[in-house]
Amino acid sequence: MKIHGQQKRMPGAIDMVPMINFAFLLLIFVILSGVIAAPDVLAVRPPRSAAQTALEAARDTLVIDAQGRIGFGGDIIEPDVLLTRARSWQQTAGDRALIVKADAGAEAQRVVMILEVLRAAGVARASLLTTQGGG
Repeated sequence: MKIHGQQKRMPGAIDMVPMINFAFLLLIFVILSGVIAAPDVLAVRPPRSAAQTALEAARDTLVIDAQGRIGFGGDIIEPDVLLTRARSWQQTAGDRALIVKADAGAEAQRVVMILEVLRAAGVARASLLTTQGGG
């Protein structure tokens, strides 16, 4: 009976298994530590604020671009549809806040008008998203 032990390595051969293990562990770390976020329907640049508190990311956002277009729930919607969409969102939202992400170049009157529509729709909590760094 012949029992085989470890195979003899050729001189100068490099064991690649530890390097492959390290590469896979590094790949898993990068995948797990990355932030996955859905892209906004409209490209916006939020205004700056001197406030020091940051809002937690919410999955429910209303986006207003510089031209005043409205993105809500992954769709671009017309202003006359906003009231009914906001009402239906509020019914399912519970105590979650609706994040309003307006472009810094958006007309202030337009943003205020949209916030008034949200209030009329019964949205209990709405937060205007800004970036830090007032001035």
